Amino acid sequence: MNKSEEFWNKLSKNYDKQAIDKAYKLIVDKSKKHFRNNDTILDFGCATGLYAVEFANNVKEIQAFDISSKMIDIARKKAINNQIDNITFSQTTLFDKTYKKSSIDTILALNILLYFKDLEKVLNRMNELLKTDGLIITSTACLKEKRTFIGIMSSSIIFTLKKLKILPYLKFFTIHELEEKIENCGFEMIETGILIDKPATEYYIVAQKINK
Repeated sequence: MNKSEEFWNKLSKNYDKQAIDKAYKLIVDKSKKHFRNNDTILDFGCATGLYAVEFANNVKEIQAFDISSKMIDIARKKAINNQIDNITFSQTTLFDKTYKKSSIDTILALNILLYFKDLEKVLNRMNELLKTDGLIITSTACLKEKRTFIGIMSSSIIFTLKKLKILPYLKFFTIHELEEKIENCGFEMIETGILIDKPATEYYIVAQKINK
């Protein structure tokens, strides 16, 4: 087990209590209009399956994955308890070869992009997996934006925990930097907005794959 999996496994038991907040509810409300009944969705870093379970009735199929075995265990139980049979949960990564090029209508990348040093590689892989005009729906804490005093203190704590290797890698973005990276990897913005701005700016993006 690597350190990232170990970190997320430890958070799995109480994950939903922290994750179901104002931003979560806004993401659910804003995203459903982008789904069609025959869509295949890829839920990247699905955690306990909160979003996959929420969106299952809006699409044909959801392929959901996470690196955390305990998160996936909880997600599978949640789908069973809710009698949902159109979600496949896997403990794997975005670069799993079972995910085929041009096979996905929409990729959910919610609260995940800031954990990658090689974000361009990740975004290019997402572009590769999407069908023509496919979408990515993301929500990202932009930790370099102006923040409240509490937010600044939280960032200082985060920085210290990163140095001590207690937290996984975290990328500090401004909104502009995040948008620029996404656009440079072959996407155009079709919807953007700040979900919450305290203690840090949570930024929502729907971007469409550009046809070449």
